[in-house]
Amino acid sequence: MTLRERLLEILPGLLPHHPEQAIKGTELIARVRAVLGGEYSDHSLRSQFSFIALDPESCLARIENGQGYYLRSPEAEESLQGIFGSGEDARREGDDPRHKLLALLVRLYDTAGLGVFVYPDSAGESWEHPDLVAVQWPAGRWTPEGAYVMKNTKARHRARFRAVCAVVADSPESVRRGFFRALACGRWAHECELVVIPAADESVQAELADLAAAYGVGVRLLALDDDMELEGADAIFRMPAGEARNLLAAIPQYTVALPQPRQAVDAAAAETLPATAPVLAWADSCLARGCLESYEMRVAVN
Repeated sequence: MTLRERLLEILPGLLPHHPEQAIKGTELIARVRAVLGGEYSDHSLRSQFSFIALDPESCLARIENGQGYYLRSPEAEESLQGIFGSGEDARREGDDPRHKLLALLVRLYDTAGLGVFVYPDSAGESWEHPDLVAVQWPAGRWTPEGAYVMKNTKARHRARFRAVCAVVADSPESVRRGFFRALACGRWAHECELVVIPAADESVQAELADLAAAYGVGVRLLALDDDMELEGADAIFRMPAGEARNLLAAIPQYTVALPQPRQAVDAAAAETLPATAPVLAWADSCLARGCLESYEMRVAVN
């Protein structure tokens, strides 16, 4: 994959969505490096930014007669479509129960003030990474613009990571598979959690409780009522925070087991899961800057 192709893949998740939030080239380079590492020089990245921004069909727009880059989009709103694909295919896939569940989880964590890193779901379930990682940042304050400014960001251990896997239960086997996927994909993080819809029956819940006690994986059930019709995944993602909280409050939630916390990131386990590197790099970038913009608090797409 060429540098241009890699940039076109990751830029939608890194760029601000409004011209007034445009970021300078140095900031965009820092965000790109958080995902791609130091493989490319500043000059190579700046050159590609310039060429991509000249393409009116690309995702990268540049402020006219000024400095700064932002996301070129016919819909100047934050969207979850970058995770599911693009265009009409994304809108259709946004009606998939699994994608609705992922959107609900993004809002569950972001309305609690956590940063959310989401992996694209186009390939379905993965045993190489969790579905998302919720990040608890160091203590800080909120600005009137919705950004979060941290007080102390000197070490990575000042942020805590919860690896989360989601499963739409269609059988006891699918729930068991989801549990062990959460265990495998989250063994590097401070905590790992499995979230299941719809709520499993009592025998499966009892089995999950036993497994959770043995392996330390948290288990949460969202008891969606059969009569409860949810909007599409992208609509759930776009909801204002208050509306999202009301939606989540209307869905009964049951905690089968709390995750057993670990003291630190398991570096050896993280190295065996290369897909872990982008979320750790993203967190390091945020900690180095000492702040997160409002859209960054919601979701950083790998």
